Amino acid sequence: MAHAKDKYYWTQLRAALTAGQWSSPSPGTAPNGSPLSWYHILRKFNKHCKGFQDVAEVASQTQALFLLLGADTEDVDQLGLENDDELVLGDECLLPLERIEEARGGYEILRSLDSKNFDSLQHALALHAYALGQFSECLSYLLKVPKLSEAQSHTPPFFTTRSDNSALQVPGSITETSSSWTGSFVSAESSGSPADIKDGRAWAIIESIRSTMLTRYAPKKAIEVYSSALPLLSSIESEIPRTLVATHSSSASFDNYRELWRWTERLMFRTISLLSRFCCLDENDGLIWTMFTHYHTCSAHWPATFRTGHRSTVAVLHIRALIIQYQTSTATTGPSSSPQSAKPPQWISTARSVIHEYRTILGTCTTFPKAGERNVKVEDFVDLCMAVWETNGAMSDRVRWVLDMLWWATRLTFNSYRIYRHMTRLLSISGDVELAKRTLRLYVQVVTKAREAGVDDDFDTDGHWVETLINGARMLCRLTISRQDGIDDAKEAGDMIEKAKTRLDEDDKEMVARVALAEGVYYTTLAIIEQDPYTRQARLGCALAAYLKSVATYPTSAAHHQLAIALSLPGSSQNVDEAIISARAAVEDDADEIRHWHLLGLLLSANGEWEKAAGVLEVGADLDESKQDAENTADDVVAKAPMADDIQAKDFELDHQHAEVNGHSKRPAAHLPNDADGLTSEHKRLLDPHATTIPPSATLLRPLPDHPLPSSCDAFYYALQLRMTQMALAEHVEGPEGAEGRWVDVFGWVAERKGSPSTSGSMTETQPRSSMDTGTGARTTQTSSVLHQPSQDPVSEKGPSADQHGSLGLSLGQQDLPLSELPPITVTPATPADPHGHFPFSMDEKDSPKGRRSSSADGTGRKVQQMLKARVHKGQERISTISRKLGHGVVRNGYLKRTSSAPDFHAVLQNHNYQASSIHSRRRLRSLIRHNAAATPIESPPAPPPPLPPDDKLISDLWTMSAATFRRLGKIEQAKAAIQEAEVKDSENPAVWVQLGLYYTALDRNREALEAFQKALFISPDHIAACVHLCRIHLSTKSSTGAVDSDKVDLVVGILGHITRGPGWDVPEAWYYLAKAYGLQGRKDKERESLTTALALSDPRSIRDIGRAVGWCL
Repeated sequence: MAHAKDKYYWTQLRAALTAGQWSSPSPGTAPNGSPLSWYHILRKFNKHCKGFQDVAEVASQTQALFLLLGADTEDVDQLGLENDDELVLGDECLLPLERIEEARGGYEILRSLDSKNFDSLQHALALHAYALGQFSECLSYLLKVPKLSEAQSHTPPFFTTRSDNSALQVPGSITETSSSWTGSFVSAESSGSPADIKDGRAWAIIESIRSTMLTRYAPKKAIEVYSSALPLLSSIESEIPRTLVATHSSSASFDNYRELWRWTERLMFRTISLLSRFCCLDENDGLIWTMFTHYHTCSAHWPATFRTGHRSTVAVLHIRALIIQYQTSTATTGPSSSPQSAKPPQWISTARSVIHEYRTILGTCTTFPKAGERNVKVEDFVDLCMAVWETNGAMSDRVRWVLDMLWWATRLTFNSYRIYRHMTRLLSISGDVELAKRTLRLYVQVVTKAREAGVDDDFDTDGHWVETLINGARMLCRLTISRQDGIDDAKEAGDMIEKAKTRLDEDDKEMVARVALAEGVYYTTLAIIEQDPYTRQARLGCALAAYLKSVATYPTSAAHHQLAIALSLPGSSQNVDEAIISARAAVEDDADEIRHWHLLGLLLSANGEWEKAAGVLEVGADLDESKQDAENTADDVVAKAPMADDIQAKDFELDHQHAEVNGHSKRPAAHLPNDADGLTSEHKRLLDPHATTIPPSATLLRPLPDHPLPSSCDAFYYALQLRMTQMALAEHVEGPEGAEGRWVDVFGWVAERKGSPSTSGSMTETQPRSSMDTGTGARTTQTSSVLHQPSQDPVSEKGPSADQHGSLGLSLGQQDLPLSELPPITVTPATPADPHGHFPFSMDEKDSPKGRRSSSADGTGRKVQQMLKARVHKGQERISTISRKLGHGVVRNGYLKRTSSAPDFHAVLQNHNYQASSIHSRRRLRSLIRHNAAATPIESPPAPPPPLPPDDKLISDLWTMSAATFRRLGKIEQAKAAIQEAEVKDSENPAVWVQLGLYYTALDRNREALEAFQKALFISPDHIAACVHLCRIHLSTKSSTGAVDSDKVDLVVGILGHITRGPGWDVPEAWYYLAKAYGLQGRKDKERESLTTALALSDPRSIRDIGRAVGWCL
């Protein structure tokens, strides 16, 4: 029993020392579980462990010294004058002057034991000498420890003891036990005494690390000495979890080893602070990365309250090092060159792990600021998160974790303009535009009020103010164009630009140019959204002047892009040649932006340069493919895309040495250069050698780009639009016969990128499919935030007989087809529907709610025509309500009966099986239940379904465009099948019903065609193609007297008059049929004026509308 007790008190003494409980009233326990003070532990140790009084004396004097070192601080983990919040290395082991005499007595006692000459005594003497400021004596004691630089040699092997008495170990080996480890002694010691504490290994590691830090050398030599303890760090990381995994909780891994963690953290902090100032990131074989890894691994054992200052500093240094290491490769590439990769790089996982740990520390060591104060650490943390996100490519697909950090930061800050600024940007590119608008307004209010109050350093800088407001104005303009009803947003964008000008530095040429660019986008947006013929040209003129100013002040690719669009618009300032020059300049500045190539191809087509346009579009398509390939290669930089014809990355001079590929000259891909200063990130130093604090994280942030990087969905949208333009150009040049075969490649590309264009695959050829009503309210179709709907131009039907510049006539490709062979296609209402299936396309105001089928041959109704005529004669400017009356009784989401025929390219998607959406199934079943249970009460209307995915709308447009090709080829069955596929993807796409109307027109079934066009107008009252084709049928339908009905002529004048004043002001077909209607009215002056306008619009016309294909603004 006596031998068991001596082992027990050996363990208790070591456990108290390893835990560092210097001021604790009960650092140990007796075998019966009662608490023991330091005095009683030492007394019982001397009683039961005969012959080791010197060991007890060393432990006693060590405890007394640490009490003196920590007497003037409330933090139990801090020693003396240690700086916890600064990068400067403090004098953490030096006693204040008033404590020196008190400690000298203990030092003399230890010196009297010097004849014993065991390692623990030498370590203790060195510690006392250092604390007293006697550094030479400290070194002399350390020299007595053999192989001090090899710290690993001073620790016993794991679960063993050393042969001598050098580290407070139990005498003899573990096998030399004279008593059994049973009974109460087992339970008493197993509760808090891991094996490495019992055998003295943990305390030996503490002594080795502590003595390593007591040496004073120059920075380079100190780093070498500190790095000698790396094997000890590896041992700590591997052994502590192993000793605790079975019987101890996670908190025990810190409480039982508190003193070990104190000195381990000090060693790593000092090493990292020296490495960050005096070594490059790749120096010493990347030693700084090794230390960061060790620090992050060990911190998993530490509570959030442990050494918060040091841990905050190391966390910032670690993240800052990652940013500097990896930002170089992306800094030299253009903003559009970073692909939206599905797999984030490995360093992002490390950075996010450190960020999450840092957030936990900040939540512990910072509080909500008082009046007049700011939480600087949390605001700097926000900048750090933004810098990590920007270094990772500023991708919209990887923005959610940053937003989570920003929302968390709002809990510890009060109206931080910095957080609102970042949040506005992130919310905008993540798609939450409404919240981004609110945050932008809050940012403006906070900064304005703070500046009015005149509080220094409490409002944002002028540069950030201007940058944020002009980017907010661009965001509002994109939102306005996408909605087509956001005139208030456009006006707010103008206010933002005016506020930005109030603090604009006129000497900052780049910022002056960006403000001018934003102003040009604002005027362009107003010209489009106002739809006012009296102010349109003035707005466009102001926009052109602003773009010219931006290009002249500080030319950028975005400014050249917008200038090219402005020069291509109809009007007195239209100049397609100059627009092509500007578009080429945009490609030169940023050859990785697919929209620049798309715009250049469209402008070349407007100039009749068909071969060059095809080559440019092909380069844009290859660029998209190269980006997709780059997504599959980790950490690869996207090389510059090869150029076509005479278009090169730096100039447009011909280079006859370029390889000829498919008849077009192409340049080989170029490698990106290093940094401008010639240094790669690996040769850069983290901090200045004389730095005492870490620079603000805001210095790592980059200037805001002209426009946000495209998301993966946007990238797919831009690429698909370009391929649709390629198809339109191919059909125009080669005819529908030449374009037919290429549709297989386009749909194969879509299937590869997004899966089958037909939902999840193709339906069984004979399987019927019904799409029921998916909404009750009026809906306006939307596409991407910068583009118009529809994506194709169904008005300009350029068949093989069209002239070189396009024709005002509509080549419908009508053929004599046997009607008996065609299965019927009907437009059927979803809700409401009467039990008899009657579908009133026109309804008299006196009719009953059930209605009666109109006897009018064209399905319009005399009453409706009279109402329209009256409104037109009253001079009403807008006839959106008239358009709705045209669709009276026409409800959305009528279904098309499935045909047994399918397009030729359907085989590409044959491996995918179609499955109807759950919305269709539920709504169809509900409709059947209503019809079969007429006596039951009518249930309330169902909630509107969620909006369709953007990809479905895009693929629906693709099917409608292919339907037009098949119709012009005379393959009417394939055309109908393509229309059905388009309706499956998006039944509320007005282009679907326009193509259905043209399908009926090809069959000379004008009544069904009118119904389809009316359905399109019901969905989108200002749909240009639907209006033009509907009016064309009205003008071609003659009465029994052989003349066109005057009421229909008046209706056409009203509809096309509104369209040409508004969204169709630049559509020559609209002006052509308006002139024809004016001629039937006998208004020759108006007819001549409209024909002149139509002719002027038709000459320099691109293959597709630029606004719909590329977008009005980036």
